[in-house]
Amino acid sequence: MLYSSVKVGIIEIDLDHYNIDTMLRLYSSGRVPTFYLPQIINGLIKHFVNEEEIIAAMGHEFPEDHKFEHARLTQALESKLADWKDGKYDGQKFVEEVREILLLHVTEYDLLLGANDG
Repeated sequence: MLYSSVKVGIIEIDLDHYNIDTMLRLYSSGRVPTFYLPQIINGLIKHFVNEEEIIAAMGHEFPEDHKFEHARLTQALESKLADWKDGKYDGQKFVEEVREILLLHVTEYDLLLGANDG
């Protein structure tokens, strides 16, 4: 299942999810050169900040547990990316793990953001 298929209901966030998921799928299919992986992961990390800013702009307080999860995911992604750069981690495996993590993140955290939009 594609993580971008789970809609939050906030168009800016849903579009970010779709774009990130598309890049991850293109990487997995070999259509995006390997050297773009750091840019894809850095774009995902920037999305976490963007998501928090979108919610603030809507006049809502971003949940602390969600912020903590973003920080935890950022640290894990940066660590895995460093291992990939050092040749200790396979890029395909990395991307598949990222997609699974994101699906779980969207269903456990991001869906609650859409519930506040009303």
